[in-house]
Amino acid sequence: MAIRIDQLSLPPAWRQFWHWWQDQLIKSIPEACKRWFFHHTHILLALPSEGEVRFWRREENAVTELEQKVDPDSWRAWQAEEDATFTLLLLPGQYLHKQIYLPLAAQENLRQVIGFELDRQTPFSADQVYFSSRVIERLAGKRQLKVEIVLTPREFLDDQLAYFHQAGLKPRHVDAAVWEKQYPVPLKFDLLPPRWRTTESHWRHLANWTLGGILMLLIGLALALPIVTQNKILESLEDQVDQNRRTAQITNKLKKQVTELEQKARFVLTRKRAIPPIVEVMNDLSQRLPLDTWLNGFNYREGELRINGHSPAASKLIEILEASPFLSDIHFVSPITQDRRTGLERFQISMNVGYEHDDKPD
Repeated sequence: MAIRIDQLSLPPAWRQFWHWWQDQLIKSIPEACKRWFFHHTHILLALPSEGEVRFWRREENAVTELEQKVDPDSWRAWQAEEDATFTLLLLPGQYLHKQIYLPLAAQENLRQVIGFELDRQTPFSADQVYFSSRVIERLAGKRQLKVEIVLTPREFLDDQLAYFHQAGLKPRHVDAAVWEKQYPVPLKFDLLPPRWRTTESHWRHLANWTLGGILMLLIGLALALPIVTQNKILESLEDQVDQNRRTAQITNKLKKQVTELEQKARFVLTRKRAIPPIVEVMNDLSQRLPLDTWLNGFNYREGELRINGHSPAASKLIEILEASPFLSDIHFVSPITQDRRTGLERFQISMNVGYEHDDKPD
């Protein structure tokens, strides 16, 4: 199966890659399949001069000259035995090879434009020759196409094709060639006129296209499979990352709650340890106050204790109470007054309740 792109307007590097890629695909097919679906022998033939016929077998990149077979009957038998395809080569002097420049807009109707330009660019008109062309470069700055054309006189090529058809050899391609190390190298043009083309049998044509479709499908699968696999792996990793992120968020939230609870518990414990029980305070207070001093009332609120009462020497009470490990910031709330009825001093004292730093219980 040969996919010809010689007429497509592709850069030289693209054409070279295409031919390399096509050769690699064909090499990957088992030999048995190639013998069944493909013509496995490719013969190059040429008429260097009148009455002389030369043949070469082309195998991959190697070209081997075959023994000259001058008898047309032997050609028919040979073609049947080899199951070969034939390419007629036009040698230098049998074709005209030329490069021309055309406007960039000519690419849409390249063959028609070249047909109009032939009588100006060459000694021939379009009805006198068969020609083939391809774009080899696009000059965007100059808005021009660099086009390579090959042409040969119609009468000359028709005579050569008629000669071989009468002998039973029907070339499927006509190409121009140059000599290289005594062997012809095709330029990869297609000069075969439409009326000389032979069609392959329907089953072979269908098989070729089917096999080509399978190859393209396999290549597509080979290219797509790693991408699909990587996408699935990526989706799985993204799900795991999302799950881990949610777990981390829950963990951080719980950790924050635990920290807050610890702080609250520590605060309660600190407050509890910092403020002694009021019973102990009152017991200590009753032991320190002089026997001639009595209390009329007391009020305790948010760590502050206020007492009021009568004493013969109220001014000395501040010094007595300051010796308590539970009391601090002891001061009179109001001035000391004299009770006329009892003769004792009336006092009102405020103090803060709490352990002194060195006396806190463990």
